[in-house]
Amino acid sequence: MNENKTNSIGVMYFSPTKTTAKICKAIASGMGENVPAELNITKPDFRKKLISNPEALLNGIDHLIVGAPVYTGKLPQQVIESLNAMVGEGKECTIVVVYGNRDYGVAFRNMAEILIRRGFKITTAGAFIGQHSYSDVIPVAMGRPDITDLEKAKIFGADSLITSSYLVPEDIPVQLDMFSKSKKHYPLKPLFKPEKCTQCGICSETCPVGIISPETGDYVNKKAKNLCIGCMACVRNCKNEARIAKPDFIMKLMMKQILKKASVQRLEPLLIFP
Repeated sequence: MNENKTNSIGVMYFSPTKTTAKICKAIASGMGENVPAELNITKPDFRKKLISNPEALLNGIDHLIVGAPVYTGKLPQQVIESLNAMVGEGKECTIVVVYGNRDYGVAFRNMAEILIRRGFKITTAGAFIGQHSYSDVIPVAMGRPDITDLEKAKIFGADSLITSSYLVPEDIPVQLDMFSKSKKHYPLKPLFKPEKCTQCGICSETCPVGIISPETGDYVNKKAKNLCIGCMACVRNCKNEARIAKPDFIMKLMMKQILKKASVQRLEPLLIFP
């Protein structure tokens, strides 16, 4: 990294279940910044603000840690839209994807390609593991990132400070399968149980797409359900189990097969330096 730069570290993350945020902040801590500037693009309102004026939000940040979860081997569309609005102008960044112990598909490479195209210089890249979004159905990577993951993230952050060159897209691997090859997303959409809903509004507040009604706890309309990305933020935050992850019989069989290996092995973070 440039020795003349200041130590202003920022974190920009999409983190419906807070796993990606934990990793990004741990990396920032390893860089010596325990209170980094935060650009939380999880919320629709903040994404609109970022897209309309990215330069203002990046002002004063010298090194940006960019993190996002991987869904069916791809970046969420909300993340892609936000990244495509960024203006790097030579700013250095660390890229991070968090996946559910199965694979990171094309998301890792895609993030690098977009940010480099938008004028950023990537110093380091990391693919970390977080508890799988569908762990309520098939327990996968439970409790991750754990203490070991976060410690590795801190060390990664510290080591990132001494890099002297930059990564190119070809440095970032891909893991192709039937999901990452397809342009479609295949989210499991939570089941709403109105008899258990207390209309507390937490599900609406935590939904990164803004499609849940705070008055009813259900989708705002029938079309809104099609926009669900299957992040399970509403499921994780509902104390009354009014929103649950419940696939039909066929889907559950498919999930068991797809996640079979991931449910019994522990993958470790992939850390890439120039």
